[in-house]
Amino acid sequence: MANKMNSSAILASLSPQEILDFQVRNGMIDLDDVKASIVDKERKKILNAHRYAISHGKDGNWRTWVPDKTAKEGRRKITKTTREKLEEAVICFYLENDKELKRKRMTLRELYPDWLEYKKLHSSETTIPRVESDWKKYYENEPSSISIIDKRVRELTKIELDEWIHKLIRKYDMTKTNYYNTSLIIRQILDYAVELEIVEENLFRKVKVDSKRMFRKVHKKKDCTQVYTKDEVILIFQEAWKDFHNSNRLVYRLAPLAVMFQFQTGVRIGELCALRFEDVENGVLHVVRMLQRDSDKVVEHTKSHEDRDVLLTDAALELIEVARAYQEEHSGKGEYIFSMTEDALSYAETNILLKKYCKRLEILYRSSHKSRKTYISSLIDAGININTIRSYAGHADERTTYFNYCFDRAPDTEKKMLLEKALETPIPS
Repeated sequence: MANKMNSSAILASLSPQEILDFQVRNGMIDLDDVKASIVDKERKKILNAHRYAISHGKDGNWRTWVPDKTAKEGRRKITKTTREKLEEAVICFYLENDKELKRKRMTLRELYPDWLEYKKLHSSETTIPRVESDWKKYYENEPSSISIIDKRVRELTKIELDEWIHKLIRKYDMTKTNYYNTSLIIRQILDYAVELEIVEENLFRKVKVDSKRMFRKVHKKKDCTQVYTKDEVILIFQEAWKDFHNSNRLVYRLAPLAVMFQFQTGVRIGELCALRFEDVENGVLHVVRMLQRDSDKVVEHTKSHEDRDVLLTDAALELIEVARAYQEEHSGKGEYIFSMTEDALSYAETNILLKKYCKRLEILYRSSHKSRKTYISSLIDAGININTIRSYAGHADERTTYFNYCFDRAPDTEKKMLLEKALETPIPS
């Protein structure tokens, strides 16, 4: 029974190509003979690598040792009634404990946790939650008829990978971005498998997807859902200013100022919460840290892991001074600009206030991220150089700035006026 189990384990650690290569090299035709020869060769390899002697005792039993870190001497004894049984036990031990053999038998499901830990070392904290969510949705929770995660990595073929990803694209009507995020996992896991020498090459990188035909087209969202108009920003500032002076809140007393400050700087919400007075120097804001949404922990880097400088307006500088004066007058305990305590401003507080102001004003609520979009769109409207805007926004590429953050803030009345001016042509009488 043990011999059969060992044979299966050895064969499972070999790829179909390795079995075929062995057959060709040895001029074999019968597949059963090929399997038997491979098993015999691998068994001998394992026994030859066994560093402890096998001895036959006076009591008739056969003995040897195997490594065991938990034992006092770093090894433990194995005793069997026959040499054959002892050898089977030794082989079984190494098959169960040999990391290389284990890796060769690994499925995607088994390899994923190791890869994820490796991924965490090379990615920002904000990337990992998305990866874990995509794994559950597109890999772990898929039915067996589609899923490939319980197949051994070494046995995956290009055609299987091709069919699998195309089925997912059709099933979820993926956009190009959906596809990139979903396929990132299989692409990088197989790269990782190459590094571990589980496979010789990443076959998924040979899979081609026709982006023009396969992906759902994404239509840019309406301007009115993505940015605040000029008039709306003025009204929100008025509400926030009144709220700051009239509110009874203690801990979040400075949060209304933060709402206004984001419209003036375009910083991300996590960066806004973690701003300190020391970050302001000679009219420039140094954006160097952020508050993480999931952990509520302040980390000394931004989302892009690149520090940046933002030139501050007079209004932004005034908001900072108002916050400083209030902290000094009311014994503020922290270094954070918009917090009265030693902790950073709450991640949700600015959104809560923004929603409250919009409700009072009876205008459409758009999240604090839309405050950032409003800032960037305002700079574009003002004709500021796109590279400066890209830098202030913390984008690596100006295409991100244009494609995702450029929206029209003008109300219809202003658009009508601009249209009339641009197209002004008298109708012949």
